[in-house]
Amino acid sequence: MRDADPSERVNSGIPGLDEMLRGGFFKGTANVVSGKSGTGKTIFGTQFIAEGAKNGEKVMCIITSEESKSIVREMKTSFDWNLEEYVEKGLLTFVDITDPSLRLQKSVEIAPSELIKSFKKLVESKIEDLQPTRIFIDSVEALFLAIESNYKLRTLIDDVFGVFRKHDVTSVITVGAMFGLDEMVEYGADSVIKLDRIIAGNNLQRSIFIMKMRGSGTINEVRVLNISDNGMSVLAQSPYLD
Repeated sequence: MRDADPSERVNSGIPGLDEMLRGGFFKGTANVVSGKSGTGKTIFGTQFIAEGAKNGEKVMCIITSEESKSIVREMKTSFDWNLEEYVEKGLLTFVDITDPSLRLQKSVEIAPSELIKSFKKLVESKIEDLQPTRIFIDSVEALFLAIESNYKLRTLIDDVFGVFRKHDVTSVITVGAMFGLDEMVEYGADSVIKLDRIIAGNNLQRSIFIMKMRGSGTINEVRVLNISDNGMSVLAQSPYLD
C-alpha cells in the first residue's frame, strides 16, 4: 500500500510510535486506542494532546466518566506534566460531560441515543468555537454501552467520528475491552492501536501493536510499551523475548 504525503501526518507525541505508523496519524482522522484497564490508554491520549499544546496547538480533552482535575493530578504526580499551565495559556480545554451544567448525563436515563446526540452537538459546538487541532476522548464506554441495537450503535459511532473528520481535527479516542463494544468502535476508526499486558518469563510487560491504519502501511510487529517517569514510549523490541 502506498504511503500518503508525510505533510498530512500528525505526530503522536509517543517516542517510537510514529515509526510504527510510518510517520504519525493522518490529519483529520479518528484514531482508537483500545485495551484493558491499566494498559496506559489515558496516558497515551494525554501525551498526545500535551505534545500538541507544547508546540502551541489548541487541544481539547473530553472526559466522560470522571472530573478533569483527576487527570490533571494524576499526570502531575506521575510525570510532572503541568496541564494547568496549558489551560491558563488557552491551549488546552477540558470538557467534562459529567458536569451538571451540561446536563448530558440526565438524557441517558430517558434515551441513551439522546445522550450521544447531545454529546455530538456539544463537541461540534466546542470545535467550532475553540478550533482545536487535536482532541482526546477518555473514554467512550460511558456513551455507548447502553445502546442495545448494534445497527444503531454503528450509526452513532460513525456520526461522532464524522464530526472530527468534518472539522479536520485529529482525534484519539480510548475504549476499554468489554462486552464487544471495543470491536464496534474499532470498526469505525481510521486507525486502531491495541495496548495489552504480557507475561514474559517472570516479567509483566506492556505491549503495543497497530491493528489497522487506513491509507498507510505500518510496522507489523508487537513491541514493548514502556512507561517511565518521563511518560510513554515504544521500544523496538518484542515483549515475547525472555
